[in-house]
Amino acid sequence: MRKLYLLLLPLLWAACSTKPDTVELTDWQFEYNGKWYPATVPGFIHTDLMANGLIPDPYYGTNEDSVQWVGDSVWHYSTTIRKSDLPKGDTLWLVFDGLAGQASIVINGEIIEAMDNMFCQYIFPVSDFLLGLDNSMLHIGLSFWPVTNTRHDEECKSLPSDSLKESWYGIPLPERRAFTRMAPYQQGWDWGPKLTTCGIWKPVHITNKRPVGAYPSVRQHYDKDIPPQTGNITLRQDKDSIGQSFTFYHDGKPIFIKGANWIPIHSFPVLDSANPEGELSTDNNKTIAAKNRARYRHLLCSAKEAGFNMLRVWGGGIYEHDYFYDLCDSLDLMVWQDFIFAGSPYPDNAEMLSSIDREARQQVARLAKHPCIVLWCGNNEVKNGWEDWGWQGQFNWTPEQRARLEKAMDTIFGYSSTTSNTSSTSILAKAVRDCDPLQRPYITTSPLYGWGHPECTTHGDSHYWGVWWGEMPFEVYKEKTGRFMSEYGFQSYPMMSTIRQFCPEDQLSIDSPTLRNHQKHSRGREIIDKAMQRYYGFDSRTLGLEDYAYVSQLLQAWGVGYGILCHLTDPRCSGTLYWQLNDCWPVASWSSIDYYGNWKALHYRAQSLFADDVDLKRWEQYYSVYPKDRAYPDPHYNVSQAWQTDGSLVVSIKAETDLYDLYIDTDPHIDGHFTRNFVDLPAGQKLRTVFIPADPKADVSNVKIKIKTLNEIYFYSGK
Repeated sequence: MRKLYLLLLPLLWAACSTKPDTVELTDWQFEYNGKWYPATVPGFIHTDLMANGLIPDPYYGTNEDSVQWVGDSVWHYSTTIRKSDLPKGDTLWLVFDGLAGQASIVINGEIIEAMDNMFCQYIFPVSDFLLGLDNSMLHIGLSFWPVTNTRHDEECKSLPSDSLKESWYGIPLPERRAFTRMAPYQQGWDWGPKLTTCGIWKPVHITNKRPVGAYPSVRQHYDKDIPPQTGNITLRQDKDSIGQSFTFYHDGKPIFIKGANWIPIHSFPVLDSANPEGELSTDNNKTIAAKNRARYRHLLCSAKEAGFNMLRVWGGGIYEHDYFYDLCDSLDLMVWQDFIFAGSPYPDNAEMLSSIDREARQQVARLAKHPCIVLWCGNNEVKNGWEDWGWQGQFNWTPEQRARLEKAMDTIFGYSSTTSNTSSTSILAKAVRDCDPLQRPYITTSPLYGWGHPECTTHGDSHYWGVWWGEMPFEVYKEKTGRFMSEYGFQSYPMMSTIRQFCPEDQLSIDSPTLRNHQKHSRGREIIDKAMQRYYGFDSRTLGLEDYAYVSQLLQAWGVGYGILCHLTDPRCSGTLYWQLNDCWPVASWSSIDYYGNWKALHYRAQSLFADDVDLKRWEQYYSVYPKDRAYPDPHYNVSQAWQTDGSLVVSIKAETDLYDLYIDTDPHIDGHFTRNFVDLPAGQKLRTVFIPADPKADVSNVKIKIKTLNEIYFYSGK
């Protein structure tokens, strides 16, 4: 036996010393004020600063304002790895799956390349830096410079900022972010904070296997990995007696699309590949990554639970992580995928076009393996803005400049083909042709016509914003129902339980600095207040913050729900995707699920209207009377609660009087939702509902139940 062991020992040593093909580089540092701190990769500079206690949480209070300097600073990252710890192989490749910001890379003191596209993978051969002894080292440094100003140009002479690119281009654009390939929303939106960031936001690894490279083609796909049933979803845009249809078909039969628009789940949408099950770490970055993974699961399961069959990944965010598409695949949720372009023309200088081509081919090749994707869309509202937002007068473009920008849109998206809403010659169309084996349809833009055009209700998909931006009443949805409603919506505030999580106790009023900071639309309060008076009869100044937030959600559910009803009952319409499903931070917004995963009243309304057995006649009757015109008795009810053997909380409520918009919450509050909530309950009827926490591990054993009804506000205010 001893001899056998001695004979096998060299083989055991060899087996134990076998090196993997790939080594992930996670041991990074970043520099702040001359001192080096541990960085978590994947991550962003903001999450690294938070993890080391160098900045406060920008989501809390008005902290967003105090961290604006971060986006105006140069940041340095570095790591070192021994040759003996690297994979074996004649040629080793350093692969960055994603770098956010404009960066240069230095390897063993040699400047290699500048990188400026957040959505591209970058690959470098590094074997030549490791010639020599086994104890040689590989030193990798990254420098990120700001995309928003030029005060560090002397430090980064070879790394032009976006303003220099703008001056080189010679044509001012509506959005300066159009000169960078960064996630547009991170530089601020009307529902999101301005947290211009940078960092190593996707994994970095060294491998001895040659990566696919920057320009993959259809031949590099494994077609057998893509389920054949994906090809059974088709889009038809047929000219007809009305105008031009926009209808999805499955196995040759038209299907009605029900869902919403998807935005990034966080300002720092990082996932940690080392924590696939979402286990929380004490490290702040890993905690954010794990919570993000849990957010994906909760949001997508909530969409499925509410009867969705499609989500539109909006073009101002990011190309989502594979984890998102994996979940959509498993949940049978179709995905309309925008390319990441939104709300601006884009420059056509050679460097930009080359970067866009590389990005599009890499992303289509990466995502095409997911059967959930059924449509590629060139951009969000670029054609709409070009035609309707007054850019020509605002920027005084010359005829030559206008012609160049129009040509740029045609080159990138296929602008000259937008009457048919498809293209075969643009950069993005060619990327789909070459890199999607199933040749799923490509459309040039969304919407085909802006809401000020009569064609918005007769041709293609429609973003109808006469309600909200135009401050039109909800009833206009009936006459403005188009062929496919891909955007429309109305804002609400999150519930008081959510507000308390980001708002200091001394600022719990609607006009406090914190609440103003977390309302990013310039006229948001004014528009909500006007509609609240019209439909609910309330002067918003008479409502406390808790009641105001609650009624704003009822108002949102009422209005957007009416829009959904109009779309469901109009035979010309083939789909409805409201704006928006989710939030990237806690905020007043158009979302139906708040940042912490709590369903708003709108999500329950969508669930009711999207149900297969929905009684549309009953809902038409419901909408025949404004809430302010109903009678509200003094509310009386009996509540009981119990815990099932699996630990779930069950609540039963029996109405003794008619109850309107009954809202149930846990006390203390736990993020999540009830299977039924925000319901009208006639006298004598009983409601049974089960609480589903956003975190499946949440302890609900000691909670009590908190009830709110619209009756209370009306009855006790004397209305």
